[in-house]
Amino acid sequence: MRTWSKSAVVVTLSAAGILMVTMGARQSLGLFVSPLNGSTGLGIATISLALAVGQLMWGAIQPVAGAIADRYGPGKVLVAGLIVLSIGTALTPLMTSGFGLIVALGVLAAIGAGAGSFSVLIGAAARHLTVDGRGKAAGIINAGGSFGQFVFAPISQALIQALGWMGAMWSLALITLGALPLARVVSPSGSAHPHAAVGSAPWSAARQAMGNRTYLLLHAGLLT
Repeated sequence: MRTWSKSAVVVTLSAAGILMVTMGARQSLGLFVSPLNGSTGLGIATISLALAVGQLMWGAIQPVAGAIADRYGPGKVLVAGLIVLSIGTALTPLMTSGFGLIVALGVLAAIGAGAGSFSVLIGAAARHLTVDGRGKAAGIINAGGSFGQFVFAPISQALIQALGWMGAMWSLALITLGALPLARVVSPSGSAHPHAAVGSAPWSAARQAMGNRTYLLLHAGLLT
């Protein structure tokens, strides 16, 4: 990182910080299953279904969020993602039905976490780096997500013990909002967006990927 500019270092670390929050909040949800079930009586199957829907939505939203970020800039996508993640997390304790839990936890929180995930953050950081530095930046940003999983598990457990699972959920929602200033660092307002005039660029890349046999075999392997 000694060859990077100061702004590139700050942007990369800020992107890693956002991923730390979104991944940490998402991956600590397993700690809430037992207290949520005990409080609402919805059953493990219903809660598991909500989490499964969330897993699907988290993955499905990422290419869409990346395409929107290419068109309108990553800053707006990151801000929207953090706010939606916070809303979904805050609404979860208020849901007393399976459908409500799926909407709050499986749709809103998952979409918010996905919008503030790898595709948008790595793309945003890449705008500030040379080609040679992008691989290292991607590794640092990914490490932020892993660190979030490491840090948020004990934090969430401590919050559950101190405030109950509802208070812990609301606390996580506030922590998520605390990452909003980092979105402005990753994508300053008024910064140039190289793909803003080429709205079809993300979809062109998607078509190329779907026509690549190696890419398809890689994903087929992940499904087995």
